[in-house]
Amino acid sequence: MSVKRHTKKREKHDTIDAPRAQQDYSQFFNAVDRNDRDSSDYSTTIRTNRYYLRIFCWALDRIIHALYVIVCELHKRSTTDRLGGEWPEYWSLYNDKNGGRRRFQIDLGIALMNYGIGLDWDGDKDSQRPRWMRQSEFVPCDCEKCFFCVHGLTNGIAHPRNKNVTIEYACGSRRCTNKCTTERVLLKKKNGEDMKHETYCKMCLRNQPKNDGYTAKERQRRCNKSKTGCAQCEEAICDVCWPKYDMHKKKVE
Repeated sequence: MSVKRHTKKREKHDTIDAPRAQQDYSQFFNAVDRNDRDSSDYSTTIRTNRYYLRIFCWALDRIIHALYVIVCELHKRSTTDRLGGEWPEYWSLYNDKNGGRRRFQIDLGIALMNYGIGLDWDGDKDSQRPRWMRQSEFVPCDCEKCFFCVHGLTNGIAHPRNKNVTIEYACGSRRCTNKCTTERVLLKKKNGEDMKHETYCKMCLRNQPKNDGYTAKERQRRCNKSKTGCAQCEEAICDVCWPKYDMHKKKVE
């Protein structure tokens, strides 16, 4: 790589050779920029005062990026390896510009976790689980990728469990139930205190047309106010909409 510069008292331009470092950077700078961008978007670093952890995370980012480039390049060639095996078909998803890099890091993380779990437990239901693992029943999962789905330990979808709520009526009586009720009761906040201020009726908001030109805040102002409703559903419902309320989560008793 060289440049031409004008020299005084001479009619011709002199050719000046540029440093080798500039030539190498001009040839390979695209990879450097992509590496820095990848580290910025998909970094594994954490905020810490221990500098050696930052160095480890930086090295881990470089390894993951290099692995991603190798996987994408191998799939582009569409050839078999020297051992005669073919590359997995799902590798084609990693070449997608819309989420391919993100999908690769997620799959890599799941694979590393599965490998780590397999070092301590063989997946046998009758064998003793490690101390750090959940000892009760597993949470339902249907991802078909994690260690527990691969070994047939989990399936289905996790549904919300029934929760017991204490209902306090106007007369002062209380009742504990895990179902919805036919009477409106005073709702409580997340901290367990009674609601002091009325809020907009959720049913009035649902009944309003969405394409009426009003904003969400304006629709809420047009709703009736109430601080009573279904304690199990945790929705404030006015006295007008209560007879038609059909959004109960649990069986009404």
